[in-house]
Amino acid sequence: MPLVDHFLAEPLAHLPVPRPGSIRRTSHVDMVGQADGTLALRGAAADPSGRATSRAIVGSLRDRELVSLEVDPGVAGSDGLIGRVVGKGFRAAVDALCQPGTLSSVLLSELPIAALLSGYASLYTGEYPNPIPEAMLASFPVDICAGWAAPGSFMVQIRRDRDMPTPAGPVAPDLEGWPEMAALEPGSMRRQRLIERSGMEVWAMFRDSYAQLDGVVSVLHEYTVEATLAAGDDGVERVASCVARPRVLPWTECPNAAHSAERVVGRRVGELRTMVREEMVGISTCTHLNDLLSSLAQAEQLI
Repeated sequence: MPLVDHFLAEPLAHLPVPRPGSIRRTSHVDMVGQADGTLALRGAAADPSGRATSRAIVGSLRDRELVSLEVDPGVAGSDGLIGRVVGKGFRAAVDALCQPGTLSSVLLSELPIAALLSGYASLYTGEYPNPIPEAMLASFPVDICAGWAAPGSFMVQIRRDRDMPTPAGPVAPDLEGWPEMAALEPGSMRRQRLIERSGMEVWAMFRDSYAQLDGVVSVLHEYTVEATLAAGDDGVERVASCVARPRVLPWTECPNAAHSAERVVGRRVGELRTMVREEMVGISTCTHLNDLLSSLAQAEQLI
């Protein structure tokens, strides 16, 4: 697989100093491939209200069926999620079990994106087929976002070479101030999130990283978002401003999606998850940025 330097490679070297009176929530999920072909997803989330952990086993990347699940604090009915495909519709099933924005909900809702992201590991370990079979090429999510746009450099290269370029991201700086995490196992991936609320100001970020077989951890994706909230005459909080800043992105067209963050302005904070899922689609957006914008709904719990 050809290694390709990231188009944008400016990962955060440190976290902002917490503002006086602010409330900060962090979470992460590790994606660890198992010898039997299954995927272990191990997560933790914490804020001043407490801490939650999760451990899940998902079937092969092809079927992505939830095999086992443990979450602490426990969620009544969560055993009913076992056997479901960890993909479309999974988050709706989680919402039916626990209040969105709680720590346990955050971890359970992270499982679909983590299962999807784990596919990048097969690129780095050389497991991706070469040349790409025609049937697989036809199944690619073309035009799902700016980076996967049909006329974009990424898709043009794939169609030309019938090979999947592997993004060679920058080395991941240790984010000072992040709660202690276990070392990421070689060949594994991690998604980290942070959201901090100070009054009506919200700052959020995410980082996707991969631990190479020699132990060096590199960054695959990273974004930050700054938002301001305002209460309307009805007392409901809405987004008054929102600016997304791309930090690490692989393909030339990826940063073009940053301006799409402005679309959440004026929307109710509590409806962001639904709004982003239904309206933020196509090549003017970024699936990873969308997931970060959706997470701003958690600001309602950080009071």
